[in-house]
Amino acid sequence: MDIIKDEKVLKIIEKIKNAIKLTRLEGHVYLVGGVIRSSLLKQPIHDIDVVCDLEEDSHIVLANLLAAKERCYVMNSNPVIFSSYGTAKLNLLKDDDLKDINIEVVDSRKSHYLLGAKCFGTIEEDSKLRDLTINSLYYNINDGKLYDYVGAINDLTSQTLRTVNPDTVFIWNPIKMLRVIRFSAELGWGIEKDTWLAIIRHSHLISKAPQELISSEISKILVSPNASVGIRKMLYSGLLSRTMRDIADLTSGYESRNPMVTAFDHTMKVLDTVQPLIESRLAALFHDVGSVVTEGYNRSMSKDMFSAWVAAEDLKDMKFSNAIIDAVETAIRYHRVFGNYADGVVPPDKKIRKFTHLVDKYIGTTVDLMNANNLHCTYGKKKRQVLDILNKIEEFDKEEETKNIKLPISGSDVIKEFNLKSGPQIGKIMNAVKEAYFENPKITKEECFKIAEETIKVLAV
Repeated sequence: MDIIKDEKVLKIIEKIKNAIKLTRLEGHVYLVGGVIRSSLLKQPIHDIDVVCDLEEDSHIVLANLLAAKERCYVMNSNPVIFSSYGTAKLNLLKDDDLKDINIEVVDSRKSHYLLGAKCFGTIEEDSKLRDLTINSLYYNINDGKLYDYVGAINDLTSQTLRTVNPDTVFIWNPIKMLRVIRFSAELGWGIEKDTWLAIIRHSHLISKAPQELISSEISKILVSPNASVGIRKMLYSGLLSRTMRDIADLTSGYESRNPMVTAFDHTMKVLDTVQPLIESRLAALFHDVGSVVTEGYNRSMSKDMFSAWVAAEDLKDMKFSNAIIDAVETAIRYHRVFGNYADGVVPPDKKIRKFTHLVDKYIGTTVDLMNANNLHCTYGKKKRQVLDILNKIEEFDKEEETKNIKLPISGSDVIKEFNLKSGPQIGKIMNAVKEAYFENPKITKEECFKIAEETIKVLAV
């Protein structure tokens, strides 16, 4: 049976075979993990894991040998040796077709690297330490044989996610509990009972995992085809309350004071409706968090503004990028800005122009959340509102009314015209002019000065 059919993977196999030919490594190098699983499931392949079962540190020898043979060796950077984890990573930088594929090489192990101890073992021993059986298949690159020591083929056939030694694996590396749930969300498969019970037992250990790895796994769960299933499994296992406490607390609130629907259930529906983009999924996940979080509540904020603030603070702690945080915060803050308008009633042009100005480059994320929330709110569902608004925005764009707002007058013009000093009042005057612009984008310079004069009179009272 031809297990590997991906042309790029086959090309990398040939390069490895050529690199180890007539060396002690020949016959001792295997593909393992996701590359085998994805090949059998006919899924795309992005990374390649390689294991050597020759002796301690043979992974370093292989990584250096392959980089040298392919003329892409760069001291201390390709390959990169991670001594504490017993791994080496490299890329075939000279091959344009393959340079973006990450190759990670390890030695086979019989126990985990603890306190710096070397734990070399056979591939059979190694297979029992991996996160899931479906990631424990070994393909010898020289003879093409497939090795299955843990019943991986049966689990692939029955679509079951199982860990051979879950207590050992999860205690050693708690992030693998999230990985199991991530695979469940990505593949839509069930988790075997003993593996699931071990996740529940050890969920408290997730606090020991690096935040970057936690956030990476959560991101993959969120953009998966079954995002809400993944988040629910995090909730039921105890992982959610230990990684995103504010989201877990949504189970204690209700959507629009409806005792039949919790804020969490509403959030899950919205989560599955928005596009599978990390900004949209995070915005959906946090959009209602202000309804249950009360600690430090600034009562001068609206619920959406408060939800946006909570989301931003939580995402900072989770070490998401500023670009993602800005998109999520903007979408949450403005997704209900047209909440007072019934479905079929198009908001005034002024309000739509102002909306596009406020959300700016995050309009896609914002209207995505707006539409999902409109479809799943308990009262006053709005199926057409977003479509009507987008049609209006398209009209504006054709007229170039909302692109790169350039008012007929500037703050400097106001200072000069009315002999004023620079200060906060200039900003207030210009805001009044901007509001008039949203009402009438064809406003003249003279009309702007007239509005400025009237605003100055009001401010002087």
